Amino acid sequence: MLFSRSIRTTLASAALPCFASAALLLGCADPEGRFGDFEARDTTLREHQAGGGGGDGTGGGGEGCPPEPGAVDGEFFFNLSARISPRTPIVFVAGLTTEASDGGVSFSMTFQPLEAADRRTPTGPSVEVGPYALSEDGTFTAELPTIVVPGNANPISGGELEATITLSGTLCEPADFVCGDVTGTVARPVNLNLKGSTFAMERITDPSSYPASVINCKKDPASPL
Repeated sequence: MLFSRSIRTTLASAALPCFASAALLLGCADPEGRFGDFEARDTTLREHQAGGGGGDGTGGGGEGCPPEPGAVDGEFFFNLSARISPRTPIVFVAGLTTEASDGGVSFSMTFQPLEAADRRTPTGPSVEVGPYALSEDGTFTAELPTIVVPGNANPISGGELEATITLSGTLCEPADFVCGDVTGTVARPVNLNLKGSTFAMERITDPSSYPASVINCKKDPASPL
């Protein structure tokens, strides 16, 4: 089991150009040009996500929703893709546990950050979150507590990251691939609204070889290391 935290707020308009390009993208020599690049990337990402985060891979209801308690438990390669730099995800090994709860099913998770340099080496403490209830069609909204990610796990700026996020998706059997939307806010190194961000998690079947990083329900690949 491996993570916990949730994310909401807004960018200060005065700090936006230099924040988006300097604090997160490292450098503010050309704020207008860099922010224009960000807007283009953001538009492309939103087009890829048209139709909602629960599209390909989250189950979408039907058989296997919600899963039987314990049926989908295991470890997952978890990618959190912030809209400010979507193809450089923050990566975790996430442990998933389900259990019977109030006549239904709930799940809990543990998040272990991995170093951005190799997307493999654990760094910093793991975080436990949950339980979160699953609806009859397997959908969920998981408001995570505030989490702190070590700087060496942050591929965007390399600085320590503090965020509060909410994950929204669908969890159905066999749950080998689960994805959805991320909302919330980053408090450090700068304030950032994460609306429009995504997550994707794929079951780890071989601990010696993690799946390739993908960033959304379309399984768009992350940038190579």
